[in-house]
Amino acid sequence: MARWRFWERDQDSPAAPPAVTTDTPAVAPKARGFQPPPPRDAPPSTSLSVDDNDKLTRLRRRREAVMFDVEQAEAASQPDNSWQQRVALLDEASANVERDRNALAALPVKPGLPLPPTPITDLQVTAETPAAVSFQFGPERFHFEEEIDWAERGTQLVRPELVHRSGEPAALVPPAFPPERRDELVEHLAASLFVFATDLRDRALNGQPLPTAPTLADLARPCDACGGWQDWHGTCPECQRRAWQRQHLDAEEERLRREREREEDERARLADRLPIARRRLAEVDAEITALGG
Repeated sequence: MARWRFWERDQDSPAAPPAVTTDTPAVAPKARGFQPPPPRDAPPSTSLSVDDNDKLTRLRRRREAVMFDVEQAEAASQPDNSWQQRVALLDEASANVERDRNALAALPVKPGLPLPPTPITDLQVTAETPAAVSFQFGPERFHFEEEIDWAERGTQLVRPELVHRSGEPAALVPPAFPPERRDELVEHLAASLFVFATDLRDRALNGQPLPTAPTLADLARPCDACGGWQDWHGTCPECQRRAWQRQHLDAEEERLRREREREEDERARLADRLPIARRRLAEVDAEITALGG
């Protein structure tokens, strides 16, 4: 009859020991992740005293450090070395920076496209916190207001920026405006309207009069330098963007130049140390030989 008490184990039959194989391969010295052990010190010489054996051990370790300096100096003295390879990469990066600078300087100046002098009417400014600004372009009305930011004790931290609440900048673009530049103009008008509203608020806060007879053309005057448009304060965002790009390229070129100088200086310094390193190696070898090592 089959034993159905499968949870009961036979106590009399011991578990078989795992099979032992004698042909298990050792870890290959060049296997992935293998790290060779550090070199062991040479066994002490039986013909030397304890002090001489200690001195010989120190000399051998000193020789390893000096040998590293010799190898570095010899590598730096070769025509093809890692420092020259890094310098070549830095030169290639500098050439790319120069190409980008030339491409930036060669950007075409687009023809200026002025906007009609549509009057900006019904200027309304509330200076009390939160400040609010509104004005009209024909049937299109724009409204800006501050968002309050209070400190823990009920004091306003800083004067907040105005937030655009209503009004569509795309409605100010004339229908006959070139469609390929419409998006560019709408983006400029959105920024220039914010500048105009902020100027109205600041004038009210400082007790200054509001501008007289402002027009839509004052918010987008053609820029002769790049072909873009200047905002209410006469600042051209496109010229600012190109200036920032030039500054970024100049900074990158200077960084690459300093990095190249460091590589050249390090290579020259190591190469100049080669005679000294070889002389130190010869001195250490002479001391080891004198001890019988």
